[in-house]
Amino acid sequence: MLPEILGISTYGIMCAVGFAAASAFAIVRAKRLDSDIKNVIRYIVSALVGLIIGSKLVFFISRLPYLSEIGATSGMYIEELVEAGYVFYGGVLGAYAGLLVCCGMLKSPKHAVLNFFTPVFALFHGFGRIGCFCAGCCYGIEVKSFGFVMDGVRRFPVQLVESAFEFLMFFALLFVGKRFEQKKKSPKLSFFYLMTYSIVRFNLEFLRGDELRGFFGPLSTSQWIALMIVTVGVITRLIQATSSSE
Repeated sequence: MLPEILGISTYGIMCAVGFAAASAFAIVRAKRLDSDIKNVIRYIVSALVGLIIGSKLVFFISRLPYLSEIGATSGMYIEELVEAGYVFYGGVLGAYAGLLVCCGMLKSPKHAVLNFFTPVFALFHGFGRIGCFCAGCCYGIEVKSFGFVMDGVRRFPVQLVESAFEFLMFFALLFVGKRFEQKKKSPKLSFFYLMTYSIVRFNLEFLRGDELRGFFGPLSTSQWIALMIVTVGVITRLIQATSSSE
């Protein structure tokens, strides 16, 4: 693990690199599509604000059982909320919410904006998970052979597996989007991304070994959110299919 570089948090560095790479990609792509760069920057800022609020809020909620168990004071609750870590699900849902709010303010087509930024989210998260690996957080279960040593314990590099998946999703989303555009159809990339990620994340959670992510019953917070997203997605598709057949 490499928690710091020259006294600076490696996690923070990788998040900054991911944000810079994702923002640069969005701006360059917007130029190629002759989109309004100023509006793209507004979307980026809105998504970032939503990401920070959502990721911190979900992490704080996952910590409530622990805070309640230790009899935390109101000051401790406020401190935990301010200093809490980040949960990707809260971040990505918050980022989508930020985009939708910005779309409403700019009166932009929501579907097109979500399609444009969904690959950007995957690119950013790929770098973020590398930061998790360097910081030693979100670590994997203990293994005997394959893995990386952390605090004297060999653990499965689940962070790097998720990072590789996110980078793969980035290219897959671009490919799917381009193929649909060639057929003059409009894909729902946000739906495709959230459904695919939720299925993968649900299974990856079994390979994680840290307790900070929080548990509710037999499953982790992220697994419950994954089940919720997949369930809502399937129900939505069934309703759409039923409506179109009538």
